[in-house]
Amino acid sequence: MSNTLLFRLSAYLFFALCAGLLLAPGLFGTIFGLDPSTGAEVMARRAGLLFAPLGLLYLQLADMDHPKVQRALLSAGVVFLITIAMLGLTEWALGRVGPGILVAVITEVLFAALYLKALRHA
Repeated sequence: MSNTLLFRLSAYLFFALCAGLLLAPGLFGTIFGLDPSTGAEVMARRAGLLFAPLGLLYLQLADMDHPKVQRALLSAGVVFLITIAMLGLTEWALGRVGPGILVAVITEVLFAALYLKALRHA
């Protein structure tokens, strides 16, 4: 898979997460097995907003052929995806979320593997 395609797919995923967390934060709570609360919805919406600029960066820089830019995006993606997957697994191990978190973790691990593969070739 080309870096350009990987970056675009990541951007679309980030935009979808932003929209989902802003418009339907309760859905994520249900999938992850969280009790509904106003605080959880507020934090989900705030977290959702973080995905918008991330998606914009990856989309706008997807076609950039500069090796340093590509390595920076790949490195940032690896760190982000691995740490967010680890956080999900930690929360699941502590019993704070249900097995629905594995939907997110599997997606994050898949993308992290694609980023690591691309990083090795960059």
